[in-house]
Amino acid sequence: MSQRRSTFGAATATDPAVVGRRATRAGLVLAAATLPLVVGTGTGLVVDAPTLAAGVDAVLAAANAPLVGGYGRAWLFHVSALGLLAGCWLLGAGLLLDGVFD
Repeated sequence: MSQRRSTFGAATATDPAVVGRRATRAGLVLAAATLPLVVGTGTGLVVDAPTLAAGVDAVLAAANAPLVGGYGRAWLFHVSALGLLAGCWLLGAGLLLDGVFD
């Protein structure tokens, strides 16, 4: 006697919808982990400056500083901002893949 089976195959690891769900989760985790770090270091740079304009200039200088060879709060701000941007990009790509192929 034959059994009825679904015509859909099991989702594999390379299925675009599965990749989209995983990318969404990874992007959300990365963005959520780096957001407090970006806000905290940016606020610290602004608070330590003598004026608000100097603080904003310090944050902009930290964002434009070279990544290699840096140190201190400015370097931490730069690295965490890059992590936040990567997390947002991964989240968006995952949502797009999940929405298109789901």
